Amino acid sequence: MSESDASRIATVESSLGYRFTAPAALLKACTHASRCGAQASDAVKLRDANERLEFLGDALLGGALCLLLYQRHPDADEGQLSRLKSHLVSRQTLARAIEDIGLLPHCLVGAQMSIPWPDSVKANLMESVLAAIFLEGGWAPLLIAVERLLATRLADPASGEEDARMRLQAWCLEHHKRLPIYTCARSGGSDHEPEFTASATIAESTGSGTGSSRRRAEAAAATALMVVLTGPIPPA
Repeated sequence: MSESDASRIATVESSLGYRFTAPAALLKACTHASRCGAQASDAVKLRDANERLEFLGDALLGGALCLLLYQRHPDADEGQLSRLKSHLVSRQTLARAIEDIGLLPHCLVGAQMSIPWPDSVKANLMESVLAAIFLEGGWAPLLIAVERLLATRLADPASGEEDARMRLQAWCLEHHKRLPIYTCARSGGSDHEPEFTASATIAESTGSGTGSSRRRAEAAAATALMVVLTGPIPPA
């Protein structure tokens, strides 16, 4: 294993709060199929990339969240728990979570991958890492990693920025049977105090907002779109 790979693994382990006994498993989890090259055979992709781990991680994440939400929200009924889980496993939520703990610079993708990476790629990387943890350590370290990755969202998933996005998501699913589309880009500020501008769109309606992070900008856009769709949102 190269020195750069060892450094990458150590950084990811620190973010996850779990140290692998077989670091190569984590390196594979952080390797997207595009890294293998356009001419790579299916056998090479199965050996070197994380596609099978994505499949397993998707199911494991769902199970872990069901348990954690069941324990943390004893007064929530089945419908409420399902909505919370749906939000937490969404590609957008998982992508923001993997960004928040700084995993992306340590993940390996092919040069042809578009920048910024699609949320689906980011979410799949998270699922792959969780699968690698489970295969080596079982449920206990997996649950710890999920809590670490989604700590603020699990603690109170219906508050602040997440509340704005959840309200919009619920409204769009009820009235349009699909999720809103978000776009977000750096729009100014300094390295220490960046500013982002985001938009949220459903059907022909759009809301825009700014914030000091992508998550805050998207929450502001979600709030603005809800005002367009339903009128001013009363304070909690």
